[in-house]
Amino acid sequence: MKEAHPLEKTVGMELYSSDCSGIGGKLKTRYEDFLVEEITPSRELLPIKDWLNRPLGEPILQGKKTKYVTFTVQKMGLSTMDVSTIIASSLRLPRNLVSYAGLKDKRAVTVQRMSAPTRAASGLGALELSNIEIRDIEYSRRLVQIGELWGNRFTILLRDLDVSLEKALEVADTVQASPLLNYFGVQRFGIARANTHIAGKFLIKRDFEGMIRSILCTPGEYEDQELLDARAELADNLTPTEKIIDAFTKDLHYERVVLYELMKRPGEFKRAVSRISPRILTLMVHAYQSYLFNRMLSMRVKSGLSHVIPEPGDFLIALDETHSGRDSWIYVTESTLEERRQQVSKMEYALALQSPGYATRLPPTKQSEILKEILRIEGISFKDFRDSQMRSLDAPGGLHRTSISLSDWEASIKDEGLLVKFNLRKGSYATIVLRELMKNHPLNRI
Repeated sequence: MKEAHPLEKTVGMELYSSDCSGIGGKLKTRYEDFLVEEITPSRELLPIKDWLNRPLGEPILQGKKTKYVTFTVQKMGLSTMDVSTIIASSLRLPRNLVSYAGLKDKRAVTVQRMSAPTRAASGLGALELSNIEIRDIEYSRRLVQIGELWGNRFTILLRDLDVSLEKALEVADTVQASPLLNYFGVQRFGIARANTHIAGKFLIKRDFEGMIRSILCTPGEYEDQELLDARAELADNLTPTEKIIDAFTKDLHYERVVLYELMKRPGEFKRAVSRISPRILTLMVHAYQSYLFNRMLSMRVKSGLSHVIPEPGDFLIALDETHSGRDSWIYVTESTLEERRQQVSKMEYALALQSPGYATRLPPTKQSEILKEILRIEGISFKDFRDSQMRSLDAPGGLHRTSISLSDWEASIKDEGLLVKFNLRKGSYATIVLRELMKNHPLNRI
């Protein structure tokens, strides 16, 4: 396997799955170049439609009235959380009552199911929102929950290729035939400053000063000089001034929250961290768990073990189910090896590795030795992920598939670019597929 881009190596993504050269190119030149259509648990595809596809006004709902309604949302240039917040604010609902099954890309046109209390139904039908369309409002007995989807259908156009169109199609065929390493992609860690996982490590070690230094003082490769100077000044004593805060742009929201808190209460690092949204703190911890998974997957493959075919001592998880690491899984033994390999080949189960947390257990196997070595190098233990006081830092861990198998794959030429279409199960990311095709700087995939 080829070695990965240097930036990817810093977040544990040390290998490519295919040995072919990449096609280069750029992603998301236009929103319409990246289409995402959600696939429901019953395998129903939610299609992208022409905008203004339904009349405004109070919707006519069929069937017996229930506590909730579900609806289809088509959006462009907005994140799923942006849309959830906008709809909740427009209907004067708490944001957590506008729910969804999974996050969809911001720089794209996407479709997904969401839900809200029934009392919001009439308001939903009357909403006129920029780059958001709501349709197919139906009664439901419950809110849509995270993970309640089969996956997504992607339609992606790559432009400005570095190779001929014929070569691009050849590479696409090679990638489609390769079981891909199911890494967590660079976006989880930050592309301009790949340090979200570093902040997460400081959090689980309860090193709140270190965490603050990681988010405030680490320079980004593409930041302007004013911000770089502000970060350098903060590195001396973490004492912010109004001038320093002004250098942090409004989009650096949680950094500004910490700066204002430190200006009011210098040195109270834990208090400053507690002012950050719990959701953001949890994302940081999850980023660190993802980094550990990436390292483990890379080390496994480098040691000669397959990322597809199980060996005794491995874990399998049933496909198309949500796994916390404490629920349904199968442990592979010598006596069950052939049966388990057949279940994998039939795509009933898939090989999985730990995303470490306080609930992780290690059987005495060579696979466990890989994780033990990573924990030793990192200087952490499973109990570091337990925090009964700050629930946002409490992370049980889980299991994550090691490979991606592409389905319903199509590759063709369009507008002097490569158009690819494919389905991905939840828990895998289109950017991982694209990195195999492109094999260039991750900035070209945001």
